[in-house]
Amino acid sequence: MERDPANIPWRFLGGLFLLTLVLYFAGFYGVEHIRSRKGPWVVTFDAESAHPTMTIRQPALGIDGFQVVFKNSNTNGLTSGVVQFDNPKLNAQPMDKTPESSQELKQKAFPVPFGECIYQDLMILPGVVTMNLLGHEIELMPRTLVIDKNEVPWSTAGAQVTLEPHPKK
Repeated sequence: MERDPANIPWRFLGGLFLLTLVLYFAGFYGVEHIRSRKGPWVVTFDAESAHPTMTIRQPALGIDGFQVVFKNSNTNGLTSGVVQFDNPKLNAQPMDKTPESSQELKQKAFPVPFGECIYQDLMILPGVVTMNLLGHEIELMPRTLVIDKNEVPWSTAGAQVTLEPHPKK
């Protein structure tokens, strides 16, 4: 008894493979576009002016030149610079692989002018960025600005907030 060779529809399998490949790349680049289309927060730190000033820009949200002025702050050791929050790897920390650990992924702070960035979630830009600057906790969110746990609308008159140093305890 003789067997017939299998009748495999190679054109169908090749077409299915190409369709899968096209859908994969379209999905990947589509998600990447959605993730990055609004762009990152761009924060300019100016230590050269009379009072240290932080200028926040996020054009996709209509935020251009919102200033946070740190009045009467000590400027010794402060540097000026521009930070663009688009790299989630800056505060990534490898997971602890020891058997006794809880294996929680923890973020480590990284330095920025005037202080440190203690948290950032950049899954979908612009994301959320939390910084500890000159004794104040400042959180940039698309919906609002949070300073020391108090919400400040992005539509604040004059697009400027002035902060005084916290009183010494």
